Amino acid sequence: MATETDVDPAQFEDLPNTDIEVDLHVHFGMAGSFPLRLADLFFASDGLHVVEYSYITPMFGLGMKKHHREADAMQDVYDVHGLDEVLLQGDSVVWLSYSNVDRVLVHRGGWAGRPKLTVYAADGTSYAFRLHGVDVVDELVADLEAVGEDHGFDVEAKSGVGFAPMENLRRLFG
Repeated sequence: MATETDVDPAQFEDLPNTDIEVDLHVHFGMAGSFPLRLADLFFASDGLHVVEYSYITPMFGLGMKKHHREADAMQDVYDVHGLDEVLLQGDSVVWLSYSNVDRVLVHRGGWAGRPKLTVYAADGTSYAFRLHGVDVVDELVADLEAVGEDHGFDVEAKSGVGFAPMENLRRLFG
């Protein structure tokens, strides 16, 4: 039985596009506290694109698995239409040139929490996301290191959940 997502991507090949190539797609990150924000990160040929695409409330969003439905839907958009459509569909997009990416830090998570990815920009801002779509953290770190090597930013991996209350407050109010 065919579903709405059973679409042949070849039928969209003639549409105009930016030809941005994605080196690494980090799917299904979550940031914030209320509302939570879903995000995907695209380490691409022209820089890092951080796309926030849905707002989730803890009671009705998480309890009703809205975050999984929204993340799956955005993955379908990416699979069928590519990065250009994801950039159009996102609620907000942050673009960082690789010269502005200072480092990427991955906390491996553990029994008390999910892995966390934080991008530190050279201007002092940071973007942090709990990762819900990563099964093997070591593979993600290896992929990030390869992209970092190609584009000139450092990648660091640490154990733990990366809970930093002061940094979180600076990110919230800064």
